[in-house]
Amino acid sequence: MPDVLTALLRHVRIEASHFGRVELGAPWGARVGRRELVLLHHLLEGEMWLELDGREIHVGRGDLLLLPHGAPHCLRHRPGAPVEDEGRWLAPPAPGAQTVRRRLGGDGAKTVVLCAAMSLVGAGRSLLLRALPSVVLLDGGAGEPVPGLGRLLDGIRDEVHVRRPGAPVMAARFAELLLLQAIRAELERPAPRGSFRAALADERVARALDALYQAPERTWTVASLARQAGMSRSGFAHAFREQVGESPLRHLMRWRMDLAKEKLREHPELALAEVASSVGYRDQAAFSVAFRREVGVPPGAYRAIGSTTRSGPGCDR
Repeated sequence: MPDVLTALLRHVRIEASHFGRVELGAPWGARVGRRELVLLHHLLEGEMWLELDGREIHVGRGDLLLLPHGAPHCLRHRPGAPVEDEGRWLAPPAPGAQTVRRRLGGDGAKTVVLCAAMSLVGAGRSLLLRALPSVVLLDGGAGEPVPGLGRLLDGIRDEVHVRRPGAPVMAARFAELLLLQAIRAELERPAPRGSFRAALADERVARALDALYQAPERTWTVASLARQAGMSRSGFAHAFREQVGESPLRHLMRWRMDLAKEKLREHPELALAEVASSVGYRDQAAFSVAFRREVGVPPGAYRAIGSTTRSGPGCDR
């Protein structure tokens, strides 16, 4: 079975991460707005309720809660409890700090949550998140919800508390491993029919996805991708569109453009012709036209915008 997840993860990383330990006494409740971040909550003590997309989900001690898309939600000590603005207890740490510690709420039953907020970047980000639901709950009642959770959390705590040289990078790497373990645990569950997850689990479609993700510079056609999948051209085109939600060549175009954006941002030393060639365009002009059509600006302008963002205020996010 092709390991498509590995192909995507080669193009995903955590750019910034913040951590917090929040101690809450009932009654308490918070409304959390949409974020362009991946949120992790590990319940160390007590219990809480998550309200998301009209559902109420109980979270118990030891559970690991993953919100891959940063969707708006509410957290409460019990269903229906009043909520207040998130700013009091989910605000980021002070500039230059990685962690925050807060005690809020009343004098009732105690809930302790270890939180992490992570910014994912890279060409594989959108596809990886597309394979995940709005919420993942990993049950910690029978032990660690993901292998090595205790060691990973200990590593994060040590790095952010001791503050040795390189601590932010080390803490981010521990958080990255924690996130990847949670993602892997979720992707091992049965996939909903017709979803992008189902495409990753379909051995034939996954072979084609793995091929185009790993070698986007090749001159792929529907017929050549169908041969990778071991299917007829028409059967492959139908199965691919049904599971991935778009045609094979449209998907290839989107992947090439995501890779090009990654290279333009992270490798300013590369000439545009080199970027174009690396994603399958022998002609720089054709690449520029395709990039502008897909992204909205020419590749040179996109690179300049990225350079300004990295060097301007707020680049430590």
